[in-house]
Amino acid sequence: MDAPRRKSIILLSGGLDSSANLAFAHYFDEPVLALTVDYGQKAAKNEILASKKFADYYQVPHRVLEMKWLGEIGGSALTSEKLDIPNVETSKLDDLKTTEASAKQVWVPNRNGLLINVAAAIAEGMSAQQVVVGFNKEEAATFPDNSSQFLGVVTLSLRYSTRSGVKVACYTDMMVKTEIVQALRNLQKPFPFENVWSCYYSGEKMCGKCESCQRFIRATRS
Repeated sequence: MDAPRRKSIILLSGGLDSSANLAFAHYFDEPVLALTVDYGQKAAKNEILASKKFADYYQVPHRVLEMKWLGEIGGSALTSEKLDIPNVETSKLDDLKTTEASAKQVWVPNRNGLLINVAAAIAEGMSAQQVVVGFNKEEAATFPDNSSQFLGVVTLSLRYSTRSGVKVACYTDMMVKTEIVQALRNLQKPFPFENVWSCYYSGEKMCGKCESCQRFIRATRS
């Protein structure tokens, strides 16, 4: 007998990782909401548009939540017009010194922790069992809140802060991006790669130069 499908809230930015997790949750879970957060990031407009496309494609209700106060805290090139987002060359994507410097510039204080806790509150209110996030092994090297270890400890904390014990899940936390792309290509329902917005900016096209763009380009060309 098959295990019951888990009602899930998907934290969706429209990038490769979160959209992949929506795709996998479509097969294995019961997504009841795709939640996109506008925290004042430069890519907010395009992330919202991309997320809506994915939510429509997988027939999941979509909600945009404003948390612009998070970006107003400052200190991140993702949200501050005074700070430039760093560019990273493809040849430097596996150079830890380079990527650590890039991660430091785009770090938003406690972003994933806050977003997960907000999503968990919504999940409990909707009687959903879990929050699904888009993490990957590749970026966990420089973003500790993108790691399997973080999944474990934040789920542990939710045992105390949610009465229903909402869990945090991810289908890609042990994959690098090339593996994520390959897994998506093997799905029965074609994954719309053309809908992905993996750029740190909003614009007519992805910039192709920021670290997020470079990782997406490398993964899809493999």
